[in-house]
Amino acid sequence: MRRIIISAAFVIVLSTAGQAAAIGLDFGVAGGFQLKGNVADFDLDTDSGFSLGLELMFEIPIVKLGVGYEYGFPRDTDGALSNMEYHLFYGIARVHFLGPAYVMGRAGYANMRAELPEISGSDDGLSWGVGLGVKISRFKVEVAYNDFDITVNDLGGTVDYSNYAARLIFSF
Repeated sequence: MRRIIISAAFVIVLSTAGQAAAIGLDFGVAGGFQLKGNVADFDLDTDSGFSLGLELMFEIPIVKLGVGYEYGFPRDTDGALSNMEYHLFYGIARVHFLGPAYVMGRAGYANMRAELPEISGSDDGLSWGVGLGVKISRFKVEVAYNDFDITVNDLGGTVDYSNYAARLIFSF
């Protein structure tokens, strides 16, 4: 019985070591373009904008898991709200389903800053996004829907901001 347990433990350790060797790291720099977004609670549309980010992915066969940071450059709205910008820290998963094509999902913590005439402030909240992508050599091209649920203490509730985005990610 003891030999069976030792043999089973040995097999488990060897299979785990093989899987650990299959894990790769992928460091990427992302540039994004957000189409006009929507601030639902104020019925405002935002201007298109740009973002820059960094990602560190752990590449396990088929599934890629990682963490990232994204900065959304300031953008205005068609109302009094202006200079909307955000910092987003997120976890991300990419699941390859057909060759280089994949689906992606991300969830994270966002800090959004905006200005009203004579008022400026920032608040925190959750963010999530889903999309499709394709990997071409060292590049990834993604299109995604993003949603930010920002808690605004001064308003006593949340503000829902959403947009569609395209991102280009270069992997080192």
